[in-house]
Amino acid sequence: MGDFDYEALLDKARENIPEEISNRARWQLPAPQILIEGSNTIFRNFNDVVSMMERDENHVYQYLLNDLGTSGSRDGPRARFKGRIPPKRIKSALVNYVNTYIKCNQCSAPDTNFVKEDRTTLLKCQACGATRPVKL
Repeated sequence: MGDFDYEALLDKARENIPEEISNRARWQLPAPQILIEGSNTIFRNFNDVVSMMERDENHVYQYLLNDLGTSGSRDGPRARFKGRIPPKRIKSALVNYVNTYIKCNQCSAPDTNFVKEDRTTLLKCQACGATRPVKL
C-alpha cells in the first residue's frame, strides 16, 4: 500500500467525475407556491418544481394525488387539488417523492434515472453507480 499516494489517488478520482455532477451546486427545488382558492388548493409553480426534478410530470402529479388522498386537475403550469390542503402537507409529499424516486440511497445524490431491467424498474445513480428497485 506504501507506493500509493492518497492525495494523488484522490486527485485522479476527482478528475474522473463528470463535470455536470462535480459542478452541480447543492441540488435544491424551488419552494412550492401554494395558495388556497375557495375549496381548492393551487400549486402555482408545479411545472417549475417538476422540471428541476427531471421526472415525468404525470408521475409526480399522480404520486401527489395519492399521497395527499385527493383528486385534482392540471391547469397549464399549475396543479389544482380538491380540498384545502396545508402547504406543509404538500411540501412533505414532495420530500417523500424526492426520497423515493430521486435521491440515491447510498450517496444521497439527486443524479439518478430510471432503468428498466426485465420487468423491474431500477433507480440508478449517475454519481456512485448504485441501483435499487422502485415501483412506478
